[in-house]
Amino acid sequence: MTATTEIVWDGVQRGYVPGEELHVAEGLSLHERVTDTVDPVTFEVIRYSLLNTNIEHGRTLQRLCVSPITMLTRDFQPSITLQNGDLVFLGPYLQYFSNCQSLTIKWILENRSENPGIERGDMFLSNDPYVGSPHQPDAVVAAPVFVDDELFCWVANVLNHADVGGNDMGSFCTSAEDMFTDPPALPPVKIVSRGRVQADVEQLFLRQSRLPNNVHMDLRAAISANTVAVEKITSLIDRYGADAVKTVMTRVLDAGEQTFAERLRQVPDGEWSHRIFAEGKGTGDDGVYAYQLTVRKQGEHLYVDNAGTDPQAGSINATYASFIGAFLCSLTASMTADLAGAYGGVYRRVSFDPVPGTLSCADFPAAVSPAGAYTIETMISLSSAVIAKMLSCASPELQKRAIGPANPAFYALITGGEQDGRPFIAPNVNNMIGGLSATPHTDGVDFGGHFWIPEGEAGNVEELELLWPMLFLYRRAMPVRADGAGCYRGGRGFVEASIPWSVPGLAAALYIDESFPRLVGPFGGNPGTVGRFRLKHGSDVLDRLDRGEVPQDFDVLDGESEPVQAKGPMLMVGAADVWEWTGANGAGYGDPLTRDPAAVLRDVLAGALDAPTARRVYGVVLTSGGGAVDDEATRKARATATAERLAAATRPSGEVPTVAPDTEIRPIGGELGVVDQDGKPEFFASLTGRALLGLVTGNFKEHCAVLERLTGEVGPEYASSPGRVGERMRYREYLCPITGLRIDSEIVREGDEVLHGVRLAVGS
Repeated sequence: MTATTEIVWDGVQRGYVPGEELHVAEGLSLHERVTDTVDPVTFEVIRYSLLNTNIEHGRTLQRLCVSPITMLTRDFQPSITLQNGDLVFLGPYLQYFSNCQSLTIKWILENRSENPGIERGDMFLSNDPYVGSPHQPDAVVAAPVFVDDELFCWVANVLNHADVGGNDMGSFCTSAEDMFTDPPALPPVKIVSRGRVQADVEQLFLRQSRLPNNVHMDLRAAISANTVAVEKITSLIDRYGADAVKTVMTRVLDAGEQTFAERLRQVPDGEWSHRIFAEGKGTGDDGVYAYQLTVRKQGEHLYVDNAGTDPQAGSINATYASFIGAFLCSLTASMTADLAGAYGGVYRRVSFDPVPGTLSCADFPAAVSPAGAYTIETMISLSSAVIAKMLSCASPELQKRAIGPANPAFYALITGGEQDGRPFIAPNVNNMIGGLSATPHTDGVDFGGHFWIPEGEAGNVEELELLWPMLFLYRRAMPVRADGAGCYRGGRGFVEASIPWSVPGLAAALYIDESFPRLVGPFGGNPGTVGRFRLKHGSDVLDRLDRGEVPQDFDVLDGESEPVQAKGPMLMVGAADVWEWTGANGAGYGDPLTRDPAAVLRDVLAGALDAPTARRVYGVVLTSGGGAVDDEATRKARATATAERLAAATRPSGEVPTVAPDTEIRPIGGELGVVDQDGKPEFFASLTGRALLGLVTGNFKEHCAVLERLTGEVGPEYASSPGRVGERMRYREYLCPITGLRIDSEIVREGDEVLHGVRLAVGS
């Protein structure tokens, strides 16, 4: 599955990469037998029983856990694997956890089967990111399932614990400089031996936490849920026989692989790349750091690398496990969501060739604990953007499967303190509300969640006020503006404001405040929202509440604003202080000046968009009453906007060649198309202007008009706070040299080279 070199990828100094053959102790027998006597009805009964085992496993976790991040938002994942750790089924929860479990189980087989051994009734616990966990709060509990003396399969779960130690409460330690200031990481240890919890190991894990009671209950929930899943699979084996159940498992894997291979045949051979920048490597830093991902498709196989990513730095790193998890969850969501979690066969067709020592594939002892809010989401966004580019070049059937890129961070807030003499930690993950990016055919879903955690839910405000000492002033939809605009607009996110309540104050340990947009809209769509966090000290909010007024506008409150950083230190919040933070609108798709004016009008009539913004962003002019589109004025406004773009852009020298009127241009995405020769792609071209943009083996951007400006000049929605690095980031637009319509765009630093984002093989 993974291309390796002489470097040892052992889960100690570098992320764990299992070889083609696992080195398992001779005394451990693995069940591998299958049969050819399983009839179709029995096959389906067993298949759905396995699928439903994960559903019940997840519901057991939800019922038994006490931490809101698990109990309410479903930040967990149950899975079933073969005896060798290959994934069979995962549940409809946090998708990138599946490879985490698979890698951890394979590591256990190679490193624990001899000593202390793997026996019936055992379970193993691990939160080591260099073995398999995405970051330390995500702890794996894995249980082998035995038939007689043979290891038949595994069940496992991963869930996010409220606190597992480290410098910062909640264990997202942005100030960590390495693993020695990060939360402790436990390689797989036996937490249950022959059905009995190992008290010493359990206490070792709990001792690191600021909330040992919560972690204790959630750990016991993980153990209990595994026990339920083991019993269900054992009962299934007792009814149908081990060989029949194993046959269904292996055929499910084979069928998934075959489905994926068939779909890959509809994708031309080629190479697709994308790049995203992060702000700040940790507390006190305002540097800009690059993450890059490239996918090469050849035949019925994908090859993935992260060349172009900056070296590991600060706390914005992730390990190999997160790198492949981010890509695989994006790939399966786009191309094989209909397999309902049976994704192990898909994984067989993907090979990874990571560059070690980088931000997205860090070597020990790089700090990784904040990855769950920053780096993993950055890599999911990268992966989904690259996969969308690839699918845009595929058959019309596969083009419909392309989804918009995910938000490049999980906008969240972790606060904490003491209430009635007891510590509390409040991980506010209300951004489970989400706001999906636009697709090639539709607007993004408003408050649509996130494709990488289908069952994720935001907390109900009343529930959160009951759990934590805070009062919510408002939680409402973000407006439709430049952020997320496009031919199809991104889905809307939210903005939320709160104050401490019944306590003298609290602390904010994790918050996200960006100074430039990071989520680029595909094929000329506007970037998504810049995530914001604002804090005002000594406000008049309590006086207003005493007067019976619930403030609904952060800006009207008196008080002193606290300057914040992208990854700043812990902030102290007093009783009269108020904070506001945002989720994000998803990115747009295609040039906003090509959006159907009727769709713009619908947003205006719904109160999501105002008329001046409609004109500024979309070039849509409404009649004086605001109830209809002024078609002629709109046409003129859009013509003026595209002419101004071209006048400000650097245009290609010489006369622009065009495609003959009788030659078909096959749409790829937005304004980009391909001219085929004998049914095979040969040239890139713009759809409306019919400008010829070079061979498909080259970079079409080199034949575009290029308009580059500061991101803040694109719209006030992207304005940077004074003195922040966002004041220097730039938005580079690649325009049709004939019409001025956007074909593509990038967020870049000044002087960055042009990214070669799409390259097709001639004759593919």
